[in-house]
Formats: sequence, structure tokens, C-alpha cells
Amino acid sequence: MNADDQKALDPGVALHSGDYVERYNAKPLHRVRNLVRRMAVAEDAKVADFACGNGMLLHALGGKYRTYDGVDFSPDFIASANAWAEREGCSNYRFHCCDIRDFCGRLPGHFDVAATLDFSEHVDDALAIEIYTAIRRSLRPGGRLYLHTPNLDFFMERAKQIGIIPQFPEHIAVRNGNQTAALLVAAGFDRAAIDVQTIAHYNILKLVHPLSAMPGLGGWFAARLWIAATA
Repeated sequence: MNADDQKALDPGVALHSGDYVERYNAKPLHRVRNLVRRMAVAEDAKVADFACGNGMLLHALGGKYRTYDGVDFSPDFIASANAWAEREGCSNYRFHCCDIRDFCGRLPGHFDVAATLDFSEHVDDALAIEIYTAIRRSLRPGGRLYLHTPNLDFFMERAKQIGIIPQFPEHIAVRNGNQTAALLVAAGFDRAAIDVQTIAHYNILKLVHPLSAMPGLGGWFAARLWIAATA
């Protein structure tokens, strides 16, 4: 099946193709470099980047890994990821245009590090549980999952939820920290091995993050979730 056929058959693929890819390509790399600083990635680590998009994590890692596998269901994103990696002369990487569940099913207990950056908000609970169950099984014992996503408790996300400002059409399931942790528990992760943190936004809204330390109302000013879960 070619890329155009996939877009025609799967509205999700169509939504994450074309102009969406071009807009994503314009995003600055530093937003992911800042996340990599929070990740424990050894130089001999096998890294899986799920819903990899254009492969931004590959470049942010700067070669600090043994192998890198990026997985995405969008042919346009995979084409963009391969083109960027080839231009930059990256090594020890592979991009895969396929379903995350199918990919993980072929590689049980294989990866040291898995990342889903700005992904979980794109999938409903039932599908998310299936995907994160597959990701957990693809990790070796003691392997780490890193998850980055918008925080539903943030005042801007609450405004989107009630329709004051429009939500991105791709964001169908923005969750708060407790909801995201519960989703990972449903996928088989131990709640005691899930660390939920809130971090600042990567754009101008980062300026409100200091207010997240306020008692009671602080959650309204915590824009993003950063979650680490050990398999």
C-alpha cells in the first residue's frame, strides 16, 4: 500500500501528514534537547522513539546511544525523518513506518529506553493502553519509558476542554498526571515505578511555570507532564 492509499484509508494518518508534517518540521530542536537532559541514556543503550515524527529525538541525542529505532505510522513523517538523518550523517538508526504494537511484538525485552514525546494526547484510552502495554513488553527488565505530554490541569488546556479556545484537532485525549499514571498502570507498569513530574512549557508560556509552586492553585500553571516509568 502506498502513502496516498494509507492516508485515504486511515483518517489518523491523513491528520498527521502533509501540512502537519511541515509545521512540525519548523519546531525548534532545543525543545527536545531540553527533554533529553532529563533522560538517563547510556552510550550502549538501545533506544526506541515511538511516534517519532521527523526523528527530532535522534538529533537531540547527539549520537549518545548504541542503536536508535524510530517508529511512526505516517509515511510523510518517516520520509522527513529519513531525509533529515541522511543530511546530517546520523548513524546506527532505523526508521519504521508501521503500527507500534506490531513493531513491539517482534522485539520483546529488547530496548533499554523508550520515548513517547508529545504522543499520548493523540490516542484515546483504549488504544493507548494497548500501545503502552506493547511498549512495556518491548523493554528489558529495568528499562525506562519517558513520556512527555500536555497537562490537562494547565489553565490553557482547561480552557480548550470547555471550548473557550480551540483545541488542536490531533489532541483528542489530553490527560492530567493522575490519569496518565493510571493509564500506564492499566498497561502493566507498577505504580510505584512511575514518577510523575510537571515541567514548564517550551514556548512563551514557560514564564508562568514559577506559579506552579503556589499552594492549591499551582497545578493550573504546570503546562507539561514529564513521566518516567520503569519496566
